Amino acid sequence: MTKIFLHSYGLRYQYRHRPGFDVFSLVDLAADLGFDGLNVSCFELNNYLEISGIEPAHLRKLRAYLEKRGILIDIETAGTEPAHLERLLGIAREVGAGYLRTYTNGTPDRRLRVEEAKTNLSQAALAAERAGIPVLLENHEDLAACEVAEILEHVCSPWIQGMFDYVNSMLFYEDPLTSLELMRPWIRSAHLKDCLILPPGEGGLLGVPIGAGHAPVAEMTAALVSSGVDRVCFENTWGYQAAMRDRRGSAKLGKGFFQHPGRPLREPGEYTHVHDLLARDPGRVAELEHWALRQSLQWLKAELPAFANINIPELMMQQDAAESAALAHY
Repeated sequence: MTKIFLHSYGLRYQYRHRPGFDVFSLVDLAADLGFDGLNVSCFELNNYLEISGIEPAHLRKLRAYLEKRGILIDIETAGTEPAHLERLLGIAREVGAGYLRTYTNGTPDRRLRVEEAKTNLSQAALAAERAGIPVLLENHEDLAACEVAEILEHVCSPWIQGMFDYVNSMLFYEDPLTSLELMRPWIRSAHLKDCLILPPGEGGLLGVPIGAGHAPVAEMTAALVSSGVDRVCFENTWGYQAAMRDRRGSAKLGKGFFQHPGRPLREPGEYTHVHDLLARDPGRVAELEHWALRQSLQWLKAELPAFANINIPELMMQQDAAESAALAHY
């Protein structure tokens, strides 16, 4: 049965601008909402902010708290270098993670990047097997799903599998349903998101609350669940923007899932200037991120059977009503 996870990245502004919010707060939130588990980013570049540290004592405490609250965990990093993945697999093992997600980085030459990933992940498969934790390669903003599928087919190991992102490959003009089919044989987990594609010169891909964009969220989720994917992870990407990349798919801008909004953007759901607001009022950004989380949860619970058991507390519903009223004058 597919398990439902919550992603730490979707609360990145809570970590940065809400006093006291840490990975234990995230565990409590996931448990209270009725999620089965968490995907937690583990990046050295931000001092391991979202996992709140990697000291052995901290990791043991986190594992004990996860077990107390009945929450599973997966760890997420970047890069395919075998030594790096072996180190992160050690962290993943310490907290009892089921999977370690990664994506490629390094050279801007994408063909060289593909070949490096094939070599690196073939070697890393041995470390993953020793740890008993599969490494999942994601179609991130580096390679399209067609290229990730090429790597996974080459490596051909049960310990190197796929993390499917609902919208990332749209940056390469790859239809999201095509992306799913390309990666389907290897998908063990997925990042559930929604987005709009803005007209050329206006910002590329824009993350929006689930159900407010044009990605086929319900169709992709149903396909993943019916194929027996192990977990689906909701990632709140409100306010996130990424520029379109070079063309690797056949989608046409302005058509289908790539259609542009035919009206002015509706804030705060369709928000394109988060960095400006961060400079003026970071606390407000955290409030709006939490509002977008609540909006997404309500849509997921109402529209997707896999999320039917999500528990949206009455207090959260009251917060949403108050926030929506306040936004009418924002």
